[in-house]
Amino acid sequence: MPGPMPMPPDPSTGAGAGAAPPSQQARWQLLVLALLLPPLLTVLLHFLAVAPGARPMPDLLVIDRALWVEDASLQPPVAVDGRAAEMRLPLYRAVDAAPAAPVWLLCRFELSRAADATWVLALSHRTPVLVYLNGRLLANSVPLPDADLPPRNLQIGDRPLLANVPADWLTAGEHVLAVRVGIGSAAGVSLSRARLGPAEAVEAADRPRRFWAALRTGTSLSALLIGTLLLFTWMVERRERLYVWSALHLLMLALLLAPYALERPLLPAPWWRMALDAADVLAKGLAPLVIASWAGVGLGWVRRLSLGYLAVALPFDVAAAYVNLPWTDFAQPWPWWALGSRFAMLALAAGVALHALARLGDAQRLALALLAGTALWIWVAVSLFELVLPGIVRVVDLNVVAYAGWTLWVALLLHRRLVGERCRERQLREELAAQLDARTDELKVQFAALQSAERERTAASERERLLQEMHDGLGSALMTAKMRAASEDLSSTQMVELLDACLREMRLAVDTLSVTDGDLGVLLGNLRHRLGPGLAGAGVELRWAVGYTPQVPVLRGTGGRELVRIVQEVLTNVMQHSGAGTVTLATGRVVSDAPGAADWVRLTVSDDGRGMPDQPSLGRGVRGIRRRAAALGARAEWRAPSGGPGTLFVLDLPLAAAVDAAAPAPPLRGGPGAGGARGAR
Repeated sequence: MPGPMPMPPDPSTGAGAGAAPPSQQARWQLLVLALLLPPLLTVLLHFLAVAPGARPMPDLLVIDRALWVEDASLQPPVAVDGRAAEMRLPLYRAVDAAPAAPVWLLCRFELSRAADATWVLALSHRTPVLVYLNGRLLANSVPLPDADLPPRNLQIGDRPLLANVPADWLTAGEHVLAVRVGIGSAAGVSLSRARLGPAEAVEAADRPRRFWAALRTGTSLSALLIGTLLLFTWMVERRERLYVWSALHLLMLALLLAPYALERPLLPAPWWRMALDAADVLAKGLAPLVIASWAGVGLGWVRRLSLGYLAVALPFDVAAAYVNLPWTDFAQPWPWWALGSRFAMLALAAGVALHALARLGDAQRLALALLAGTALWIWVAVSLFELVLPGIVRVVDLNVVAYAGWTLWVALLLHRRLVGERCRERQLREELAAQLDARTDELKVQFAALQSAERERTAASERERLLQEMHDGLGSALMTAKMRAASEDLSSTQMVELLDACLREMRLAVDTLSVTDGDLGVLLGNLRHRLGPGLAGAGVELRWAVGYTPQVPVLRGTGGRELVRIVQEVLTNVMQHSGAGTVTLATGRVVSDAPGAADWVRLTVSDDGRGMPDQPSLGRGVRGIRRRAAALGARAEWRAPSGGPGTLFVLDLPLAAAVDAAAPAPPLRGGPGAGGARGAR
């Protein structure tokens, strides 16, 4: 049976991290301790396991003598002839010395007085047994038709049998206990001493066996649970291959302990033995790999050797289990290979643990080396005295001790790693929270500085716009008034008119800056109020056809100023160059038929003047209008009105915040007809 591989500590969370490394002398002392303690501990464990069974118990009859009768019948022999041979119990026969057919063991005992209550008979066996008392069937380990079938599963250790004996069967005088021992298995034939007595006395004598049975069952379930947890952990963290190796190792050990915990095999023969032998090979082959990984020694050749052993041993040993090659027939090469290869892998695992101890020399790697060494020595003792040299020394299958120690070791390390990861995560969260707070404070300072700079930039930009407006509007008007005053002899009335024009220009700029919500009607109303007297003075009648329109997003903020300058430039052209008598200012809504297309607000300025020349020139005014229209995302166009003289200026303003400039201008729908300015000038 495979010995366990103790799981090493996690180097990242090991005790003593950050401490000074031990001296060379201290490491040598730890190595000597790791070499000497495992064999001593193995001997002590075997002594403690065997000692309780050797103590005499009061009121307990121990039957240790029997007559060997070679008889294969299912009924105990009535007459004993020369075929009988006296022998002492316990009985053990290796597979090569086991009888080829079932035999009977007749045990005679005498009671000085009759039993006053039900007694209990307890014994242990490996092969199928039938138990008779005074010719009456008392117990059978298998159904009677299967009594002559040898077990095909590898089994180290005996199976218990407990049977209640009625009080009326135990009268004073001589009795015969007949036990039919079936054909030997691959582990040979064995039968323990029989214990007969009151239930309390048998129970007290049976406590060690129940202890080992409970330990095996509990260890198997624990290994299954922890192995499954590790497997799920590996499914989350695929980069941690150590989890999957450790999970497989634990699951294999749980499978090896399953025969002790289950009443019947999970699979029929020979598949059950094949599964157990495969689990044995996997447990041995993974032992050095997992130790090297957890110890952090980084021995790549150990991994290659372990995987190479698995590649060779798995098919070979599974095939041997399929044909039911016996473990104790050392005349064949397979038992030597099986035991020798497993010993080599366990020795390699212990060597890797000692190598890690020699390099790092901490307490956890000392515990690892002790577990690995103890597992090796226990496996050697059990295999030697159960398979190779049976019957010389009575031993108990103590592999479960190493299994239990390793499973507990894995649980502690897993708990420590999980707790360590949670602590690191909490520390990381705290560090991230502190960094986030510091970064937040830094961003607040930077944002405050950015806001201050933005306010200063906005104020400077606004000052620049105001200055530009004063320069383009009021400055231009004042310059015109100055030039006329210098070149002409102006009357006071003319001078007042020039100054009024300057004031209107200034008020128009102020009105434009005060409307920032994109209301087209308010912007045009202010423009009519300021330019109306100038149009009337130039002899141009202004016809007002401005209806309700929704607010235009592009006119918000400084966009209104751009619109007013466009319309002002168009009306100025009408007054100065068109010779028109009337000019019409109109608005309307344009709805597009194309799906997903934006709606528009159309502004038209039309006059009844001379119309556009055949070759219109692109003066500074036209370029300024187009530049301002592009800034608004609008489209400006001059054309001849339908059905009459004059010029039509069309300005389409988008109702969306941004419009594709390459899209064609929408056709005019509805609205108060044509109207515009002589925009070609």
